[in-house]
Amino acid sequence: MQLAIGQLPEKQRLVFNLRYYDEMPYEQMSRVLDTSEGALKASYHHAAKK
Repeated sequence: MQLAIGQLPEKQRLVFNLRYYDEMPYEQMSRVLDTSEGALKASYHHAAKK
């Protein structure tokens, strides 16, 4: 799994790690990364599919 995560684009990798490993809510990620919750959810979805 680490190999697959390492091949993700940087933003997808960051969002995946924050959500999957740190269990950070999208609302908090949105504030930390200054990105909309919708964009974060899309990034996580794409990362999880890959």
